[in-house]
Amino acid sequence: MSRRHIGSRGSDLALWQSRTVLKELEARAPAVGWQPDITVITTRGDVDQSPYLAGSVEKGFFTRELEVALLERRIDLVVHSLKDLPTAEPQGLANRTILPRANPADWLLIRREFHVPREDGLLPLKAGARVGASSLRRGALLGRYAPHASSVPLRGNVPTRLRKLGEQQGVDAIVLAAAGLSRLQLDLSAFVVVELGPEWWVPAPGQGALAAQCRVDDAEIQAQVDGLADPACVRATRWEREFLRVIEGGCSTPFGCHVVGIRAFLGFATERGWAAGHIELPEEDPNRDSFIRAAVAGCKPVELDPVSARALSRTLFAR
Repeated sequence: MSRRHIGSRGSDLALWQSRTVLKELEARAPAVGWQPDITVITTRGDVDQSPYLAGSVEKGFFTRELEVALLERRIDLVVHSLKDLPTAEPQGLANRTILPRANPADWLLIRREFHVPREDGLLPLKAGARVGASSLRRGALLGRYAPHASSVPLRGNVPTRLRKLGEQQGVDAIVLAAAGLSRLQLDLSAFVVVELGPEWWVPAPGQGALAAQCRVDDAEIQAQVDGLADPACVRATRWEREFLRVIEGGCSTPFGCHVVGIRAFLGFATERGWAAGHIELPEEDPNRDSFIRAAVAGCKPVELDPVSARALSRTLFAR
């Protein structure tokens, strides 16, 4: 039997994810022959370093070249960050959410001279600080929780963004996914690290979760991938991506959704600023689309009274 191949983008994080899944597959099905070397494939998202990616993810900005390689049978499996995958499955391919979820939160990394504790519910940043944000969602959240700072676009892989912060290349602080920082075990000791609670700083749908993609006609690999599913992660991210699908969101829509247990936390940008809300999820709902639209319509612009502001500030401690 010929060996099976995993394809991946070439970033440190993408390769970590692919090697982690390869190790899990080999441990559970040692008789199946997997090529130990990951096949690196460059995507448009790796080449195009334009600052903002508005509307790009739905067009396969980070995934299209990998999907073509799967369909052409040059590779047999791809591991993605779930948040990078469009909600619609490409024809001929199947997406599966796999493994337990990592921390879904965002972290704020601040150069120490720009860290200023506050008691008004705003982020602990020096006035005028430049905060690197790689998505419209993060930019919109910064507009609400750090109006005293300025959001600036920032591209590049995780180590590159950390280097830019360390060298103060246009940024004094950056917002990054906790999952990627933790998975790569990067040294953050030079910065103040503030964990942004996902209940109010709502992350991207699927953030912290991994997805495997294979051909629909490859039953053997689908069976192996299904064995990596974590039920809690699958349920939570399915709801998050259903919210994303119904509101027709993507990178062009500043939208966040975080599901924990039976509760969904929502947030999105409006003309009146960042709106948010939370709602209890039904176990089964034949009118799921209507339920989601009603939940989104029920979100209200975020207002912080003094008590709420002080309570929020107490959560913004440095790690």
